[in-house]
Amino acid sequence: MYQLLLSKIRHLYRKYDWFTLIVVLLSLHILSAVLLLYFDYETFAQETLARTLWKGTWWFFVTATTVGYGDIVPTTVPGQVVAIFDMIFGIGLMATIIGAGTDRFLERRKLRVRGLKQLQLSNHIVVLGGGAKKKVDKLIGEIRNDHLYCKTDIVICSDAYEENPFSDDIEFVRGPIGSDDVLERACVKDAGFVIIYGYTDDETILTTLTVDEMNRPAFTSVYIRDRSNIRHIDRINKARVAHRFIDGRHYPRIRVITRLNDLMLAREIANPDLSAALLLLMDTTSGSTFYSIQAWPGLDKQIPIPRVRQMLRVNDAHALLVGLKRDEDGSIIMNPEEALNVYPNDLLFVIAQHRPDVDWVSMIQDVQ
Repeated sequence: MYQLLLSKIRHLYRKYDWFTLIVVLLSLHILSAVLLLYFDYETFAQETLARTLWKGTWWFFVTATTVGYGDIVPTTVPGQVVAIFDMIFGIGLMATIIGAGTDRFLERRKLRVRGLKQLQLSNHIVVLGGGAKKKVDKLIGEIRNDHLYCKTDIVICSDAYEENPFSDDIEFVRGPIGSDDVLERACVKDAGFVIIYGYTDDETILTTLTVDEMNRPAFTSVYIRDRSNIRHIDRINKARVAHRFIDGRHYPRIRVITRLNDLMLAREIANPDLSAALLLLMDTTSGSTFYSIQAWPGLDKQIPIPRVRQMLRVNDAHALLVGLKRDEDGSIIMNPEEALNVYPNDLLFVIAQHRPDVDWVSMIQDVQ
């Protein structure tokens, strides 16, 4: 009978998971508590009903876990008979719960390490691909060095590793980056940011199409090796513009990242060490680096370039304005002329010691 009961409990556990175990444990506890209070009330009776029930609960779990302090002992024969059943079935049930819990924990740990676990995340950063581990480590380091995203969950999706080669705070999903199963396990549909870095441009483009269908509002950037393939991403961006009129929503443009080295080969001849300087400005661990910040969102004010430069320089980051992107038409202007004005929501490209945290409201009030 004992083995039959344990077998039934295991079957219910596999079918209904922890809910069944909790119900069985509580049912056994309630049954034993009622019987003990009926047959051995003097042993468990306290000043209040709540304290009486707690004393019975304490005895049940001390007994079921084989701790056996002996501070409470049934004294009547019927109470001792009930206690015998609690010892037999309670210990068996508790052992089942502990064993099942340990197995489940180890199984989940194994799935997580092997990148097979279904994640439950939102507004996180998903990196699809990324190349060699050294490159991915550097990418993770750059994200962690930015105070805006240093605590954001990061998920790496790749079929290059059998197990998670990264630190415990990085989630790993194993498989081809364009697979629907991989994208679903990585919760791409709920991600806030997606970085796509396929082995080939074809893989990158096809994955971008899938991500665009699953999560168009996400901030998406893709790495393209051959610049002639940028046109495919441009088509997706044009479709996003068209969807604005259909859905009534403003979808962000997919950003394209290309290799700097090819462009710099010729420039390096006439401009020695230019590529080294640019790479240094992209490295957040080397001091001043590039940042982009939005100009006074929501404030109806246009400010000339000289005043904007001054506002940025007095900030604790000592930011230097090097360019801007117009919010109205998306045009980018590098080294803008002094006669230009900056408008709300324009994107400012700056070089700074850290990401500038500008109090636009107070600064604009000073201008007025």
